[in-house]
Amino acid sequence: MKKIYLIAGPTASGKSAYAIKLAKDKHGEIINADAMQVYKELQVLSARPAEREMQNIPHHLYGHVSVRERFSTGRWLKQAEDKIIDVLARDKTPILVGGTGLYFKALTDGLAQIPKISDEAKKAAQNILDKQGIDALRLRAFELDTTATNKVLGDDPQRLLRIVSVALGSQKPLSEWQKNTRPALPKDIWKGLVILPKRDVLYQRINTRFGDMLKTGGLLEAKRIHKMDLPDDLPAMRAIGLKELLSHIRGEIDLDTAIEIAQRQTRRFAKRQYTWIRGNMKNWRWLEPDDYISSEDLS
Repeated sequence: MKKIYLIAGPTASGKSAYAIKLAKDKHGEIINADAMQVYKELQVLSARPAEREMQNIPHHLYGHVSVRERFSTGRWLKQAEDKIIDVLARDKTPILVGGTGLYFKALTDGLAQIPKISDEAKKAAQNILDKQGIDALRLRAFELDTTATNKVLGDDPQRLLRIVSVALGSQKPLSEWQKNTRPALPKDIWKGLVILPKRDVLYQRINTRFGDMLKTGGLLEAKRIHKMDLPDDLPAMRAIGLKELLSHIRGEIDLDTAIEIAQRQTRRFAKRQYTWIRGNMKNWRWLEPDDYISSEDLS
């Protein structure tokens, strides 16, 4: 069986360009592993590869979900597994690339089979966040599931809400459910690569890229999403930079301020990605963007 390649890295690290090189070298097809690039209305703000950047390499699971949907890791995992089988069946090499650590973790470690959580449990968790704030939500999550909460980096309301709602709704902590998992990909059939630029280089690329996003339609994209009047808690609304541009569109801040805040938030997000990678991908091969590894070295 052909090897399956997983290419991870922080935002703006150059992992998509690396994946293109590898796909040409390995007769591969690229499968998206980025939670924001699944949304069709977020072409620019998610930095989804444009047609010209795909260089005639087949790309899968990009821009196929509406921002109105609550797309989950479980749904992505099923789609990714199906697509991997399809690519292998055509004697091509599957190359998964993205910045969503949880997607890769689901592939390599498995995804817990958690029973459906009641709306009451979800509302109880949401009420803590709405009425008492993120610190109170983290404290409650820590009380209910110390193990899972210790893995949450920074302010991540979605993951904390999940920890609290699962504990309240299933009478068992999320970390306990996660013990009974099996990897989607056996260890001997995949190889993990991390594209990890030096931080000062990455931060400069982040600043430059957000400016480029605005020049290529990022603000217009945000305006179209604003007209859709979507709930703030939809997963797509967490796209980096979208919140700040929506604040500008509503007249709450000027564009320069929106850009400055979005760049700062993106740098913070990249810092969290660095931390996650260092804690969860220690056994992957770490490279800088220009360190292309030949077919022979990757076999």
